[in-house]
Parts: sequence; structure tokens; C-alpha cells
Amino acid sequence: MESLQNIFQRLYGRWANEPKDQTYYVKITFAIISAVVCGLAGPVFSGLRGLMFGVLLYILSLFVIVYLLEVDPEVMGGQQKLITNSLPSYLLLWVLLWTLIFAFTLPESILGTLS
Repeated sequence: MESLQNIFQRLYGRWANEPKDQTYYVKITFAIISAVVCGLAGPVFSGLRGLMFGVLLYILSLFVIVYLLEVDPEVMGGQQKLITNSLPSYLLLWVLLWTLIFAFTLPESILGTLS
């Protein structure tokens, strides 16, 4: 657990004095990871599975912020602010990248059945 904490501290430690920036970058990183996994998984993650995976990674990013980066939710303005801060950025980036990756990795055989 401590080595994982060290990794996240090294990655996002430069924003330790600005917890809003730190949480923003963590959530954006998790949005990119989620979009890449959902997009490359193809039809397996299209639909509800992909949505559940994206929500799961968003919740995981909250745990990373609170427990590994040790950001106090009260500094952010409370638990609700921690959750809602940069949520629209996460959702938009995740859906946009997921759609682009999915569209460009879709096999030609499936594209023929769509038209």
C-alpha cells in the first residue's frame, strides 16, 4: 500500500498545495484510463458494462484522492464538493475518448451490419 502511495505522491505531488488541481488531474487520468479500456475492449464494454466500469473508476479515483494522496475532503469544501468537483470534465473526456477509440477500433465486419 505504501509503495502505491509513493507512486501517486510522485505523480501528483507537485500539486499538493493546490488540492483542487490535484483532484482534477487524478480524475482526468482515470477518465483517460477508463476510456482506453472501454474503447479497446470493443463490443464487450459497449453499453452498460462500459458505463459501470467508468463509474467504478470514478469512485476509485475518489479513493485514490482521499487515501493515497491524503487530500482532506474538508479542504475541498466537504465530501459532496470532492465528488462533484471536476465530475463534468471526467464524464465529457471519458465519453469522448471512449467513442473515438471505439469508432476507430471497430472491426469492418461489424460496420457492415450497421448500415
